[in-house]
Amino acid sequence: MITVATTPVKTYLSKSKIPGFDYVINPYVGCPHKCVYCYAEYMRKFTGHAEEWGDFLDIKTCEVPLRPFKLFRTRVMLSSVTDPYNPYEKQYELTRRLIKQLIVCQAQVYILTKSALVLRDLDLFQQIPGCEVAFSFSSTDDHFRQLAEPGVSSVSDKINALKTLHKAGIKTAVMGAPLFPGISDWQSIIEQTRPYVDRYGFDSLNMRPAYQKKVLAFVARHYPQTLPLYSDIFLQEEPTDYWQKLGEEILSYCRQHHIRAEVYFGSSRSYSGG
Repeated sequence: MITVATTPVKTYLSKSKIPGFDYVINPYVGCPHKCVYCYAEYMRKFTGHAEEWGDFLDIKTCEVPLRPFKLFRTRVMLSSVTDPYNPYEKQYELTRRLIKQLIVCQAQVYILTKSALVLRDLDLFQQIPGCEVAFSFSSTDDHFRQLAEPGVSSVSDKINALKTLHKAGIKTAVMGAPLFPGISDWQSIIEQTRPYVDRYGFDSLNMRPAYQKKVLAFVARHYPQTLPLYSDIFLQEEPTDYWQKLGEEILSYCRQHHIRAEVYFGSSRSYSGG
């Protein structure tokens, strides 16, 4: 059962700490997707909620509209610590109202989501020059999706949404993230989405102390054959070159097939031109 409430804020805007963006908008506090690996779970300690992360959602309210002079031609991302198209967005339409304001501001908009609900706002994206919509995939195995990301749209629905957006002339991207060692098939992510995707990004599974035990328990329960690999990568004192080798493998494949791709792990951020 999700606890839904409202929370007043002074502004929807946050200065971005993500390279390439000026501002981030997180319309909601919390996220009902309940992804087992959610890196944003640390936000719970700032919210005052007794509920577990994934069991509450606060809808932000703000009396101050977005200001065109401040956002004119800036790069704005929705969102970094919540999904702007979580299932409750269908009812509350907060993200849709914010995007309408961004059109007036002539901002450059980047959407990151795991939900096919994003298609509802296709009419708005077509009014934003250079608008880009990105979907994140940890796997193309829908059984994994049901286990690890129970509130997320199915793999087929996300792929169909990419196809619809691409055909409508909207820039599309796929984030292969987070990649689960021994479980995620990054090549399958590319092969199943490539006809509808302009560029790719790949990121590792980062085991923050706050949720490391939860993720390892998930792996032990559902993918016990991979536990030795997880021990080598995440539990040993000596660093492993697993991510470095994986990044090189991904980039080599993408260069060979003329695919635009970036890898955000390994020794440095790397790029393969398409």
